[in-house]
Parts: sequence; structure tokens; C-alpha cells
Amino acid sequence: MKVTTEELERCEILMTIEAEPAQEQDLLKKAAGRISRQVQIPGFRPGKAPYNTILRRFGLESIQQEALEHSGEKIVTDALKEADLNPQAPLKFDEVSWQPLTIKVRVPGPPVVELGNYREIRLEAKAVEITTEDVDEALKLLQEQNATWAPVERPAELGDLLTMSVVEKDGDEILAENEATEYELVAPEETEEEKNGTSPDFVTPLLGLSAGDSKTFTITYPDNWDAERYAGKEITFEVEVSSVKEKELDELDDDFAQSVSEVETLKELREELRSNIEWRRRTQYDHELGHQVLDKILADAKIEWPEALEEYQIDQELEGLQKRLEQAGLNLDSYLSMQNKTQTELRQEIRERVVKSLKNGLVLSKVAELEGLKVSQTEILERAKAIAHISGADDRFWQGVLSSQSYQASIATDLLTNKTFERLALIAKGEAPEPGAEIEAVEAITSTIVAADTSPAGPVEAKEETAEVSAEVSTGEVASEEAIDKEHS
Repeated sequence: MKVTTEELERCEILMTIEAEPAQEQDLLKKAAGRISRQVQIPGFRPGKAPYNTILRRFGLESIQQEALEHSGEKIVTDALKEADLNPQAPLKFDEVSWQPLTIKVRVPGPPVVELGNYREIRLEAKAVEITTEDVDEALKLLQEQNATWAPVERPAELGDLLTMSVVEKDGDEILAENEATEYELVAPEETEEEKNGTSPDFVTPLLGLSAGDSKTFTITYPDNWDAERYAGKEITFEVEVSSVKEKELDELDDDFAQSVSEVETLKELREELRSNIEWRRRTQYDHELGHQVLDKILADAKIEWPEALEEYQIDQELEGLQKRLEQAGLNLDSYLSMQNKTQTELRQEIRERVVKSLKNGLVLSKVAELEGLKVSQTEILERAKAIAHISGADDRFWQGVLSSQSYQASIATDLLTNKTFERLALIAKGEAPEPGAEIEAVEAITSTIVAADTSPAGPVEAKEETAEVSAEVSTGEVASEEAIDKEHS
């Protein structure tokens, strides 16, 4: 088999595969043999009919088609390996001919990324300032999160927690029934969706109800509500309250400090919270600085990727949207109708996001490569354990990560993206080490809210020196500032 390649425009490679005459004949004879086993040929046992008999009965074209359907994928896979090509998106068959068998395939090759002298970029870093009010707010949040609910014998007020049975109806049709729903009466003006008029007001009809009270009321849902069976409809709610509870806050004293942290006094807790806020804010500022550096790099960078990669990512995003719509009881046509868009317009919107994401991701990936940034197996494990703790999952979650390559790759990508932004921030401040040099690990200040024991609960042991993972920054998604807040808040 002879394999040749030719570079085309936009990182595309034309790979031509030409079979030797003997190889072509072998493929055709084996294909004829499979046909003779599948179809009864008079006078011959299954699989024993001669090649010429199959040729006369079914024709050369049918044998060639069978040969391609059975062996074409392996031929192309072997050719890709021989040509040392790694497709970045689905292949496209350009031409297939016989005598000799010649297959031409368009291969989406690796993107081309050329950066300017990004290491000379300098920007002014924002100073980190922590006020007494910042600490007070964090302390109040901690107090709220550790509050308890106590039953009260009075009508419900804002801030209370109601336990009630709820029946939802559209006319006479029952849409949902819940025997014991808990609902916190948060002031409507505190909810962004209700401020914008995009979410119904469930709170006002429930105010003033006491345990044992029943009430029937209606709520009109917005036309663009996600669930189609509710959108634009007036839904009747029949509720029966079983209990009203008010929130009881602990006193902010040394006992409270000891109950939520490993410190002894309220003063020490305030100092710990201040340090934690400072660390989070500095991380956020550095991430913002990294984004500014990325924008400057993008302005001078030369970036090119295969058109097939762009189309593939658009198709993937569109497929994901369709699945989410199906889960919400919608289809793409009804969604487009609500949005007053055509599928062409939707695809163009997706294309704009994909192009931006590709540019960002490819540049970040190139920076990570040039800077020698990597992610270790130990870091992946520690992140998985932190996610498990925050989400309330047990040890089986992070242990399961060890057996899932896709999950490890996702975590590794997120970690590497954050590392890359951190390096860009150091470059902007003129503090970055030489490419490839290890950055001394900064000891993270553990949040007093989500402090976790990271010691393994089983025999699993990750060894950094033997399990190092090098991961590329995702070309589809870029970690955001919100990801930092979720991890450390």
C-alpha cells in the first residue's frame, strides 16, 4: 500500500492511498467469499462458490462495494498511522477508484498557531483590597449557612420556610402533585429573574399562611418559559401548609467560630475569612489579568484551523442544544419559533461562539505547550476529591474518576486552563519563571465553609512521579472566573 500526502488550504491534507495489485485482488476475493457465504449459490456450499461465479452473478461493482464496506475503514486507519496523521475532525472521502484501488481522503490536520512575543507583554495588576465590610458579609453568610429552622405558630413572613403539599393544574388536568414540598419565602425583589419579569412570583400568594391553612391561587407563566406545558399558561395551585419555620441564627461568638472552623476565637475566624477573601480576590484579579494578556496575544497571533473542525464543533453544539430541548419537552422547531430565528441564523450564532472559543483555546493550548505547563495525576485526584466534597458525594465519586479517562481529561483540561491563565498573569507582572520551569506551589487557604479531609479513604494511591498527565487546553471551552469562585467559595 502506497500512501502520499498533499497539503491543502486551511490545515487540510489530501491523503492518497493506492493499493498494490496483489492487495487489491486479495480484497476482492475475500469480498466475493463473504458474499458467497451470505447468499445461497446453486450447486455450491456456502462460501465455496468460485470468484468468477460470484463475479458473473453479482458483478464487479457489488464485489468492490462489499470490499470497501468491510475493509475501507481499516485501510484508511492503517494509512493514517503510516502517514503519522491525527485527524482533528471527521474525515471526508474525496474520491474512490479501482484498478488500482485508490482512495483519496481529506484529513483535517492540526491547527496552526503562531504567537508574537507574548513574554514581553506587561500590564498593571489590580491591587487587592479587603474591607471590614467584606469580612462582615462573609461572616454573615457563614452564619446564614449554619442557621437552623424552628417551627413557629404564626402566619408566614418573608424569610420563613414553608412545608406544604402542592397540586398544579392546567384547567382540570393535573400537571404535578407533591406531598411535602419545602419552599423558602425569599423576597421577590431579591431574585434577578423576578426583577426582570422572567420568573413567576410564587412568594406573595404564600405570605400570611399558617400551619393547617389551605389556599388556591393562579400564576401566569411567561410565554418563553422552558417547560412547554407551562409556557404562557395560567396554572392553578392548590396548597396545604403543614408547617411554618423561621430561621434561627447562632450568636457570633467564640463558640460559633469553633463550630464552623478549627480556630478558637471569633477574632481568629475573622482573620481566616480575611485571608480567604484575599486569596480568592487575588486569584480572580490574576485571572482577569490573564484574560487581558490573552486578548493582546490574540491581536498578534496567526491562527488557522481546518474548516471541518469548525463545522464539527458547530454540529456538536447544535446536537447538545437539541438534547437539552428534548429534556425540557421541546424540539428545535418550537425553540426556533419562540426565538423568532431560522436554523441558518442559529447556526451562525453558534459559529460565532465556536470561532471565538477555538481562537481562545488554541492560543491557551500553545502557551501551555511553550511554557511547559502540565497537570499531574495527584492534582486531578485532589480536584476530584474537592468536587466530591462540595457536591456532597461520597468517596466512590473521586475513586470512580480514577477509572474514567474522559472525566480525568475534563478535570485535567480545567486545571491546565487555570494554570495557563495564572502564568499569563505572572508574565504581565514580569514575574514569570523561564518556560518549562516549575512554579512553586502556592499553599491554598482552605475555606472555612468547605474545609475537607483530603486523605484517601481506601488503598488507592496516586504517585505523581509515575502518573503525570499532560493535557491540552480545550478548544471548545475556556474556564471562567465563575469556576474559580465555585471552587474556593
